[in-house]
Amino acid sequence: MTPLADGFTSEAYISLSETSPITLAQIKYGPIAPDEVVVKTAAVSICATDLKAAAGKFLDLKPPLILGHEASGTVLEAGKDVHDLAPGDKVVLSYASCKNCDECISGGNAYCHSLRELNFTGTRKDGTLAGAVLGDDGKVVQIKGHFFGQSSMGRVIVARASCAVKLPPTTTAEEMKLFASLGCGIQTGAGAIWNVARPSPGSSICIFGAGSVGLAACLAARLGSPSRLVMVDNSKAKLEMLPACVRDAVTELVDSGEIQDEGDFVARLKALTPDGLGFDFVLDCVGRGELVRMGHSALRSRGMVITVGGSTDTALQVPLSQHLARGITYRGTHQGDSVPSVAIPLMVDLWRQGKFKFEQLLAFYPFEDFDQAVKDLRGGRIVKAVLINDRDIEIPV
Repeated sequence: MTPLADGFTSEAYISLSETSPITLAQIKYGPIAPDEVVVKTAAVSICATDLKAAAGKFLDLKPPLILGHEASGTVLEAGKDVHDLAPGDKVVLSYASCKNCDECISGGNAYCHSLRELNFTGTRKDGTLAGAVLGDDGKVVQIKGHFFGQSSMGRVIVARASCAVKLPPTTTAEEMKLFASLGCGIQTGAGAIWNVARPSPGSSICIFGAGSVGLAACLAARLGSPSRLVMVDNSKAKLEMLPACVRDAVTELVDSGEIQDEGDFVARLKALTPDGLGFDFVLDCVGRGELVRMGHSALRSRGMVITVGGSTDTALQVPLSQHLARGITYRGTHQGDSVPSVAIPLMVDLWRQGKFKFEQLLAFYPFEDFDQAVKDLRGGRIVKAVLINDRDIEIPV
């Protein structure tokens, strides 16, 4: 067979413009770069960030774009400069980092000096694009194929090698379907607890947002034996459908959908803490300025509010006098400060021990059922959708 490095064709989900629907299209990939790998995906997970990017609402990245940044799969080919991966290796794909700058060397890969260049441009470092697609007008359209370094929402994809975290060779096909979800959202929520908050046993923790990030944070927080673990969301329906692993973890569920007065709501939250003085940690997994403000007020002195999710137009408004006088720490985090090569094996190991039951957050769909998966996500009927790519593919070159 012709080496895959000479180019191949495969299906992937794309957005051609900010107003066009997300479609499954044939992508013609060219030769891979020396620092890239070709991966046959086992499963791909859908994140809200994919939908934002498809609509041109993620940073300054615009379509045409191949989507996807959470996946698992098997390496089919590695570029000539890739020495730690080989055909047959099973991997989870996460964000890309250079692994050489001072941030990466010190464990700050999430703040790599080349983070934007490697993850948020959709191009290679030299500006070239990984693939092309036939447009609606019959013309060939060059398409960005390095979203988060991978654009992994396809059957066979090209990714930066730095995105890939190797799994044990004994990892089963069923496990691969689960592990596809670990590369971003779940890693971010768990990492916000383990790497940023680092709560001591007996700490009180409040989490705003019952999406996959917030629920992963809840599962991670439970392992630290908190005295109080409160989950807040503005959707009563979402709170009622929480999986057993989360219901077993939290001490209180709070519906914020009918907030009439911020002061009263803050007082209600503080009353849930052991001494009524407030929480040690508040996680904002939504990215709304008013939630940061309320979380700030619901902290005890020297508490920490951590923003995990957000948008470019979110404005922070906290009372500076209270921030100073009460010694509050406000912290943002990207990817929960996680280093994928450490975080993903840790989550897998905890899952194997039955201590991190993230599988209860997942709903599975055939690869072709993207539209239904997104409909269920937006309808609040599921937490996290995973598309299963179980087709035995003969790759056309």
